[in-house]
Amino acid sequence: MIHYLGMGKGDAPRVGRPRNSNTHAESPREDIVAAAANLFAADGYAQTSVSAIARAAGLGQSSLYYWFPNKEAIVQELIDKNRESLEIAREMVNRPEPASARLYRIIYVDVVQMCSAPLDFYDLESVALAQPDEFGKYFFADYRELGELMSTVIRQGQKTGEFLGVGPDSATSAALAMNEGLQYRYRRDGSAPDRVSELAHLSAETSLGALLRDRRRLTVARSTAETLISTA
Repeated sequence: MIHYLGMGKGDAPRVGRPRNSNTHAESPREDIVAAAANLFAADGYAQTSVSAIARAAGLGQSSLYYWFPNKEAIVQELIDKNRESLEIAREMVNRPEPASARLYRIIYVDVVQMCSAPLDFYDLESVALAQPDEFGKYFFADYRELGELMSTVIRQGQKTGEFLGVGPDSATSAALAMNEGLQYRYRRDGSAPDRVSELAHLSAETSLGALLRDRRRLTVARSTAETLISTA
């Protein structure tokens, strides 16, 4: 797995990890976005036509134009819907709760978001690599920012004595890699949707367990993080 925590930030609207549900969409708009994401991964952005997206979504081309005026608007929709973990990390970095609870929440939401996305994270990364101008610069800038914010929360926990003195960037890379691997296995194994929360808690508890000076604080961290999740 390649990590991109050292790449620069962009100023345009950016994309992080995907978050849309992979269950049956509530509207043709969601079906269109999911179909487009899969086609972009399989065939590339430039090679994917609006008519192909419409066919994959089970719509006529004129029906697709009711929801989106062009292919670029579909890409923008995909970008706009792929920011939940980054938004949560931005919210958590300056919250007053203990760093362990805040990091738990970021990791938990990240797993839920990736498992419920219309496109596998590695496939999305492939789209970003193949389309650096249209998509990639936003994807990698947001991925870098997510990593930086997680590292900041880890440093905060080290400053207060909650966390061991491990390298924050290395700990962040390990946590993100585990999340990405879990969502991959979840998809490839055909796991039931009700397993997502279990996997998200498992990832958060594993990462926090390796960081906490006192592992007995893990239960409190989870309880506090669940309260933050429920009030989001």
